[in-house]
Amino acid sequence: MLLAQISDLHIKRPGALAYRRVDTAAHFARCVAALNALNPRPDVVVMTGDLVDQGEPQQYEHLKTLLAPLQIPYFLLVGNHDDRAALRAAFPDRAELHGGDEFVHYAADVGPLRLIALDSMVPGQSAGTLCDARLSWLAAQLDAASGKPTVVALHHPPFACGIGHMDALRLDPLAADKLAALIARYPNVERVICGHVHRPMFVR
Repeated sequence: MLLAQISDLHIKRPGALAYRRVDTAAHFARCVAALNALNPRPDVVVMTGDLVDQGEPQQYEHLKTLLAPLQIPYFLLVGNHDDRAALRAAFPDRAELHGGDEFVHYAADVGPLRLIALDSMVPGQSAGTLCDARLSWLAAQLDAASGKPTVVALHHPPFACGIGHMDALRLDPLAADKLAALIARYPNVERVICGHVHRPMFVR
């Protein structure tokens, strides 16, 4: 199967530009068209956070409009620019976003793959973390995967990328160490995918 990852859309209100110069909505519209045109087409699209720029309800409504032409199933994650309540309010029909606790995390089967979406957001902060409650939830989900090929997705990278100002805003190093130790117990985890740094990077 094919999984497409996109990240850090930073959608603003209609007509607004990021940093007064970047039309993120226009770029995302082209991205949706490119995804639809892929052959073979991906089985699923995973969007690893910073879906909008300030977590505003109007921005999520704009995101919904831009997502409407996407012809591929998709999953949404939260990043530090997102707002959990506003995201849930904008997507009431997305059951996976309404899991019943404060965090927007969930697990879903995508063909032969198990996707586990982690919430690494700390409201009001740019850096992220995984508290003990979230790590315990992840352990339970990995146990339930029963050897099935699994991808774990979160917004904040659990490694230093070498970009100083971004490394100050990464996943909390203690949480990253705990995550690494947990993932190491499950050889069926094929990948851990992240967003946040706006660049393609690969780490073993």
